[in-house]
Amino acid sequence: MKCFILFLVTVWLQCAFSGTGSAEMPLGSLGYSPEDTKPVLQQKTEYNRAYWTLFSLIASSAAYVPDNGIEAVYLKDHGWEFAPNRITDGKTTVHFITARGMMADGKPLYVIAFRGSADKKDWAADFVTGQVVYGGKTLEESEKISGSLLGGSKERDAIRAAAKKAGFARPPRVHKGFNSYADLTLRMLLTSGSYEFLEQYRNEKEARLLLTGHSLGGAVATLVGQRLIDFGFAPDRLQVITFGAPAVGNTPFAQMYGDRLDLIRVTNSEDPVPLTLQAVLRNYKQFGKEVRFRIPRTFNNMNHFLHLYLDAGLKNYYSAFDDTVKQGLIHKETDERHNAADQPTVLLYVEGSGSGKKRSNTDVKTAMELLERFILNEYKALFPNYVVVRSPQDPYEALHTQAADYLLEVKFDAVTNQNNNNWFLTVEQTVTDKNGNVLLADTASRRTSPLAGNILAAMEVIGVQKTELLRQMPWLRKEAER
Repeated sequence: MKCFILFLVTVWLQCAFSGTGSAEMPLGSLGYSPEDTKPVLQQKTEYNRAYWTLFSLIASSAAYVPDNGIEAVYLKDHGWEFAPNRITDGKTTVHFITARGMMADGKPLYVIAFRGSADKKDWAADFVTGQVVYGGKTLEESEKISGSLLGGSKERDAIRAAAKKAGFARPPRVHKGFNSYADLTLRMLLTSGSYEFLEQYRNEKEARLLLTGHSLGGAVATLVGQRLIDFGFAPDRLQVITFGAPAVGNTPFAQMYGDRLDLIRVTNSEDPVPLTLQAVLRNYKQFGKEVRFRIPRTFNNMNHFLHLYLDAGLKNYYSAFDDTVKQGLIHKETDERHNAADQPTVLLYVEGSGSGKKRSNTDVKTAMELLERFILNEYKALFPNYVVVRSPQDPYEALHTQAADYLLEVKFDAVTNQNNNNWFLTVEQTVTDKNGNVLLADTASRRTSPLAGNILAAMEVIGVQKTELLRQMPWLRKEAER
């Protein structure tokens, strides 16, 4: 990544790190130091890329159901408030969400996540494969050059001449449908008197802007990023991360404009969409840094669904996290924490870990190892004081040995279906006080599959269980409201 990532530090729980720190999803990214050696700088960059890729995946997924979707609720629980936006000109309708958060160093981060194809109009835009000339230093000028507004012939002639001088037989061109989405978005963001999101970002000189999206949303994010640079926005404050996005323009466009945009294109080994336009029409070319997820083949030949990217992104993040731990740059979240002397201590007893339980379905076993880790970290984040104990230790003996106030027993399980790829993720939780009184006993279970999204099932299950804990434990609710 370019210099943008150098400024990214913790967003979700506002934990700043320098040198050796602690970071586990969703705690944050790593800061940089002038004393960092080349290997340390490289490892931190790899970790941060994985972290921000996963964050962008969740934000891109939230753009599909921004009001009460699982991903949106998850982000809200971690301090993010996304504003849904829908704009239309009668022919084109764009859906995206915006958010502003403060990073741990006090610098603002602005986020725009674009929804991918979700209805007939979106798919129609995807299949409009014609191209328009790209250029312009203002929105009005760019719309004239592309033909959206009358005029622009002299500007198009100048662009053709510049391309010819650079050695290209054709001028830079971009996908007509994607360009219409980008122009409509920019009209709202830049010219609407009531919408000040980008104006606020531009006026905050230390702020950073993250554009992200899946499929069509990724293509729009790419073009919006390019246009903003044309209109005078600083490229070193702008990052674009896309998922399964098709190419947006021809070879002259990619070579003349590609290097200036800090673009990470995340693809997967089974997704044909990022290659479709250049394979079929041969007048499109991708650019940017490609990060390729390897995913197993599923029963569906069209592995373009964002849920597959989400699961692969979680796996990618944990892999980068563990590599960074080995380098001694961060520490895993410990199994014991005492941060608040005036708050109770919870003994968190975990039963049925994915690594220790035999399962015939290898894919489910791998998924459970990741999801149990994810869910356990969510539980840890709830309590200022906790001690984790795992089976086969006796939980009640540990309760007294650790002088804990509450015992929270958590049991994970996966129930598979031999006839298809669906399975059930189940989390049982029981809360007992130190006197042996059972305060809460319930079970949350969600059906999932590779296409439905395993991490979404985990987010929903832990969301249900956290709600019950907050309802039954008033002191914990007060702590969460601080």
